[in-house]
Amino acid sequence: DLVEKKKPAKKERSKKDEKHGPPMFVPLDPFIVNLADREVDRYAQIGLTLEVADAKAGDEIKSYLPAIRNNILMLLAHKTSADLMAPEGKEKLARQLRREAVMPLGIELEDEDEAEEAPAPGKKRKRRQFDSLDDSPVKQVHFSSFIIQ
Repeated sequence: DLVEKKKPAKKERSKKDEKHGPPMFVPLDPFIVNLADREVDRYAQIGLTLEVADAKAGDEIKSYLPAIRNNILMLLAHKTSADLMAPEGKEKLARQLRREAVMPLGIELEDEDEAEEAPAPGKKRKRRQFDSLDDSPVKQVHFSSFIIQ
């Protein structure tokens, strides 16, 4: 009886492992953007790679790349060099980039950096909102280069 009970458990684990296979990486062309510094002209050159759950999510991301790139460029243009220099600034940027990358897919991720706020009165959310970041097709944002001049 003990041997029979162990076999189904192994089958369940293997099905789970198949479902959560190795991630797929979607590299984006480098972003070069003027920063919002007022005292001096500065720019950033940032290389990004999106880690997605699987090939299906990767294909979906690729089909929305123009809108994703636009969102990322708009976010980066509002940053100052001081925002980006500190390690905490880069970590916060990675979280913000993740949110921006999934917005064109109709997914709204909760802002981890802001306190929870009630939606504005009369404002209806048409986007799919995920309670957990684990449900997002973009699992991580990885920096492949990060230059500020």
